[in-house]
Amino acid sequence: MERKPRRRGLELAAIQPHDRVLEVAVGTGAALIEILKRVDKANVVHGLDLSPRMLEKTRRAVARSGFTNVDLRQGDARSLPFDDNSFDILFNSYMLDLIPLDDMPVVLDEFRRVLKKNGRLVLVNMSKDHEITVWERFYRATPARMVPYIYGGCRPVLMEGAVRAAGFRDVQREFVKNTLSSEVVVARK
Repeated sequence: MERKPRRRGLELAAIQPHDRVLEVAVGTGAALIEILKRVDKANVVHGLDLSPRMLEKTRRAVARSGFTNVDLRQGDARSLPFDDNSFDILFNSYMLDLIPLDDMPVVLDEFRRVLKKNGRLVLVNMSKDHEITVWERFYRATPARMVPYIYGGCRPVLMEGAVRAAGFRDVQREFVKNTLSSEVVVARK
């Protein structure tokens, strides 16, 4: 369900062979492998995930694909373990629809901090076409303590305004209608 929107996000990222790329929330490694295919083999791609189990899955997937130009780290998107102005592209998919709304400004500030001047931010999220969805109504009506068990924590988000508020420019949003509708938000630092 995530393949089509994630593929569109990678297209819009317009990754070049020399770009320094960071993927935050690598998950199982599907997007990271696609990123590795787009960069020069001498160019190290950086990946981060909060979950050691997801990092292990990613390590195995990357190894099966034959790539060695990768730096995988465990870490939290609210405090990225990278220097300021380090990356040309930051790619993040299906993480912001999981985190608490109060954490989004902190995460976006961290994304902006590690991007170089004119660096590109690419976000892919479970989203909606601006109206309240049936899914969202159920989500809102469910007691907060039950949300992770019933929905896995997911709910649609609209990130275009939050990305603008975080100081990004040239913000563009593309809605991708799919089984699991999503948005791709692209912006520059």
